[in-house]
Amino acid sequence: MDFTNLKTLVVSVECGSFSKAADILCVTQSAVSRRIKILEDHYGQLLLDRSGITLKLTAAGQLLVEKARLLLKMEQEFLHELELLACKRKISFCCTAPFGISFLPDIFTRFMSRNSQTSELSFVFDMPEGALKGLKEKLYDLVLIEFCEDLNLDEFAVYPLPDDEMVFVSRPGFGIDNKVVTVETMLGQRLYCKKSGCCARRFLEKSMHAIGRDAAEFRNTVYFDDIPFIIKAVQAGEGVTFISRSVVASYLAEGSLVSHHVEGFAPSRPRRLVLEKNRNLDPTLFDLIEGIFHRFSLTPPAELTPR
Repeated sequence: MDFTNLKTLVVSVECGSFSKAADILCVTQSAVSRRIKILEDHYGQLLLDRSGITLKLTAAGQLLVEKARLLLKMEQEFLHELELLACKRKISFCCTAPFGISFLPDIFTRFMSRNSQTSELSFVFDMPEGALKGLKEKLYDLVLIEFCEDLNLDEFAVYPLPDDEMVFVSRPGFGIDNKVVTVETMLGQRLYCKKSGCCARRFLEKSMHAIGRDAAEFRNTVYFDDIPFIIKAVQAGEGVTFISRSVVASYLAEGSLVSHHVEGFAPSRPRRLVLEKNRNLDPTLFDLIEGIFHRFSLTPPAELTPR
């Protein structure tokens, strides 16, 4: 059975809009709208009230969503049981895009060199809230989040890793000569961002608020949902970007980009490895965890060692 349309309905209701659901499901907004229309045509009922700013369920929609959540949960349980029958350990790991771009290739290579015959590894990029939601719903075995100051992590087991440093970058000769600059220096530049609401943008907003300013003062902002494109634009001298240092580390090392820190901005954002409390770790999952700590030249805490 194809549960795609049911999942799309559930996500749309939880988000309150087709556009936000499209971002989470990695499809276009028109695809989300089309899936909902298919359900409404199939059942002959209006499922969503689209008249307001936020999507609302109709009475029929409420009934379907309740059943859909049960079906989707049953499907996840069934898929998990199939994996056990296949005697092949499947591990699902969710992290933010900056960590994935910067560190996952090395972590993946190390893990697969030890587990290629016994494990399947699934990588998913998501915002911190989505990662924690997936962990709670057992979609992920392990998540790594950044920019987590405002999130409640009390129900999880949380392990700190070295913080993620956020910097502005420009190309050499662009006209920003100092490593430490005033915020006015950056406000005069075209700013490239991955997308509105991304972790980097949220950290920028927090940093601006900390110095009594507003991120809306960056009036010349270009949003483009592709990090390589943004880096190329900055290298071409078209503007600056605010980004994780780890993502541009190789460009900074070769000298094709230079970094800048704004006076008063927080130098870094916390990075945390998160999993269920009191989870019994099998050797395969522990090997992935150990690989993450190893990437930072750290040893996993003793309580994470498989028993």
